[in-house]
Parts: sequence; structure tokens; C-alpha cells
Amino acid sequence: MLATQGQCQLRPLAPNSAGVSAPIGCSCNAGYSGAVSAVTSSPFYTSSCAPVPCPANSAGVNVPAGCSCNAGYSGAVSAVTRSPFYTSSCSAVACPTDSAGVSVPAGCSCNAGFAGSVLAVTSTPFYTSSCSAVACPSNSAALPLSIVPAGCLCNAGYSGAVSATTTSPFYTSSCSEVACPANSAGVSAPIGSSPFYTSSCAPVPCPANSAGVNVPAGCSCNA
Repeated sequence: MLATQGQCQLRPLAPNSAGVSAPIGCSCNAGYSGAVSAVTSSPFYTSSCAPVPCPANSAGVNVPAGCSCNAGYSGAVSAVTRSPFYTSSCSAVACPTDSAGVSVPAGCSCNAGFAGSVLAVTSTPFYTSSCSAVACPSNSAALPLSIVPAGCLCNAGYSGAVSATTTSPFYTSSCSEVACPANSAGVSAPIGSSPFYTSSCAPVPCPANSAGVNVPAGCSCNA
């Protein structure tokens, strides 16, 4: 209390506290930890009210000044008057579609067959994602969309397989042209399914007035 013309007056409140006065009782403001006690010497109180630092997964000067959830986390931090003097709902956001990982803050990578990246940000939805499906490589295709995640098959006349991977170019392909079959000629035979070609090449029989197995094997004129 203050002595004024023989009368005692209540001392004003301590900084960062609330209440009627120090003798009646003050408590630290929301977001502050500590206590206020009345004493008999100036300034007639002691105060340990101190701002609480921002909690885990958030950033800012301190709780009373305002904290915001870190990139990749959704939620909010609010100041309260009970320990720990804040409430926090900051929680890690799950990896978005077409990516995998523990969470966005821990790191997400695009799924096999997808190119791009996932980055944590502080605005909703708390990530940016550029994961996009890679087109089927040369000499392969898929339905209804010709993309690696849909499952690419080697084109007719090609043997091999296409597999999705997580490293550039985000697929492996062994599709290769099948050679022309026996009794035919050409660069390759890009038609059909295994053995990746069809062939109707057949030996021609020996003509009239000749004899033999067939023309390719050899015919000779009759006597």
C-alpha cells in the first residue's frame, strides 16, 4: 500500500498480471508463468511473471506475442492462465495423394511412377505437391490412360516389361523388338502377343510336272 496524507492506498498491479491489487491477489496473465506476491517494501510486490516460449512444432517470439504452427503442421496455439500456459493443436499433416512418408514435416516422396516433390508450407493445406504420373515410355502403352502407374505393357511385337520406380525417369523398361521368325525376313516383327508375332509363311509345293518335298527344299522336273 501507499501512504498518502496518513492513509494507506492499494498498490497498482504488477506488469503482466491481473487482479484487483497485489494485497488482494494477482495472477499472471494468459501465456505467462510465475506468481505475484505482496511485500512491504517498494514496489510492494514481487513478480516472476514471464512469457512462456512457443511450444514444440510452433514458432514465434513467445506465447503472449503469438505462436503459429510450423510448416507442415495444422492447428493453433492459444494463451491460457493454467499450466503449461498455452494450448496447442499443432499436428503433423499426412502425406498427400500420390505420395508416401510418415508425414509432411517428416518428409514425403512421390509414389513410384510419379515425378515431382512435396514441400511443407504454413498455409492450408500445409503442403504443396507437384507429384504427377509419368507417361508410358516408348514402345509401351496402358489403358485407359497411358501412364506408368496405370501399368504399361510393351506394344505388339515387343517383348519385355515396364516397372514403376521412385528414381528418375520413374520407370524401367525392357521393351525390345522381336526378330522376324523363321521363313521370313525384315528388321523386326512388331505385332501380336508372345512370341510377339504371328506367321503364316508356309513352303509352296512343287508345281505340276515336277517332283520334290516343296519349292524351298527343291523340285526337279519329271522324267
